[in-house]
Amino acid sequence: MNIFSAFSDDQTAILGCFAAMACCGLIAALSFRLGPAGQQQKSKQATIPMNSARPSDASKGQERRAA
Repeated sequence: MNIFSAFSDDQTAILGCFAAMACCGLIAALSFRLGPAGQQQKSKQATIPMNSARPSDASKGQERRAA
């Protein structure tokens, strides 16, 4: 029994497209997991906290005016 004889040509094409998309998704998932993007970074970069260089009271007295 041929499984493709039960479907019309359009239905067979749609099944083929879904199979191709599933295959491409599997290849993309594997390449991401095995490639450099999926690897854990060995050294984490430490973030430096941002502190304001001037106190908040000093900025209250200064006003900017247009020339």
